[in-house]
Amino acid sequence: MPDPMTDVHLSDFRSVHIIGCCGAGCAPLARIFLEKGFRVSGSDLLDNAAAAALRSHGAEIAPAGHRAENLPRENDGLLVVRTSAAGPDNPEVSEAVRRGLPVLRRGEALAVVADSYARPVAVSGSHGKTSVSGMLAWLIRELGANPGFMVGGAVTGWESAGAAGDGDLFISEADESDGTHALLHPHLGIVTNVEDDHAWSLGGFEVLERNFTAFAKQSRTLLYCASPETDRLFAGHPHAIRMELGGLPDDFLPGFGHFQRLDGAIAVKAAELLGFDPREAERALRGFPGVERRLSVRLNAAATVIEDYAHHPTELRESIRSLRELYPGRRLVVIFQPHRFARLERYFDEFAAELKKADRVFVTPVFAAWTGGGKRSAADLAAAAGGTALEGTWDEMGAQAGRELKAGDVAAIIGAGDLPKILPSLTAAASAVR
Repeated sequence: MPDPMTDVHLSDFRSVHIIGCCGAGCAPLARIFLEKGFRVSGSDLLDNAAAAALRSHGAEIAPAGHRAENLPRENDGLLVVRTSAAGPDNPEVSEAVRRGLPVLRRGEALAVVADSYARPVAVSGSHGKTSVSGMLAWLIRELGANPGFMVGGAVTGWESAGAAGDGDLFISEADESDGTHALLHPHLGIVTNVEDDHAWSLGGFEVLERNFTAFAKQSRTLLYCASPETDRLFAGHPHAIRMELGGLPDDFLPGFGHFQRLDGAIAVKAAELLGFDPREAERALRGFPGVERRLSVRLNAAATVIEDYAHHPTELRESIRSLRELYPGRRLVVIFQPHRFARLERYFDEFAAELKKADRVFVTPVFAAWTGGGKRSAADLAAAAGGTALEGTWDEMGAQAGRELKAGDVAAIIGAGDLPKILPSLTAAASAVR
């Protein structure tokens, strides 16, 4: 991917307008700009808690909706940042282009921000980016440093997923889904794994691989997890550190799920490369409260309700494995929401095979992510996995699954879409189990 920002520097701007400012990717970026002293304005389709939080810190957030007049009137020193969901026909994007203002995608703006730090650290990979970046930012703060960070999920107990820090370390996710990770030039680049997820949105697996290779080459030091794919892609990097994740000691991060322990090992190794004592880093990480929607406990009663973000077969496999380890001997009920028809079609057989590892399976309608239908449906997946397709409202679906819960069950809702809407009725049903 060509770098469109060779001549764009943070010092060129005094104010930032963010289109789609309340999303998980843009809200923490807005917070970073605010803490760096920029005047921040923005807009979103929803006027929600994220908007209120940004306003409380001085941002000028327009009422819900996108309108050309939402842009600040002053052109001088103004940068416009847009979420990927805001295309050329967005009225604010159109107005910014008409006025000749620089317009960057969120990932492009992140690269500009990262370049303003002495030691940017970027975590890329097909899986685990949020957990690793959240863990690394957490333990470094616990060890007394003040890093800037931007995490793609909410770390439990933190007010914001983004902070400016003191200008030295900046820890962020590097998104492969839109190729913007190839725009970063990290002091330390981290690659957790490489699979073909999102290849369809980039133009094919070869493009995905080229982007990962570019990210690696632009990393002064590269820490990557060993696999046939990563070994091939990163062979010859002059400062690559290859990390084997097998055989972690039994006392490493006790009480964490399997994939959380793997992510934790990467975070500890990264901290060591940044000059921190690995033993102190591990001790600090033992208090990590977790990232929301990553094996998050929503109810712990006669029946337990867990929420997890897994939406790829590899992630689903690791989530189910972790649940089996954390809750041995208990009946596992999985309520799964496929995320995007393209992903369901591409990995249909793999999803079905992983879901069969649960004791009882329910499948909700596909989270379409602003696309139409596909060749495979949620009902098809439920049938292939030996489960039941849920239909109706979220309350109705939660009640239907909840009626089958028994004392001792672990009910895990798994998916990256709007599946949390099922929680009120599901937890109500689980609370009634005796």
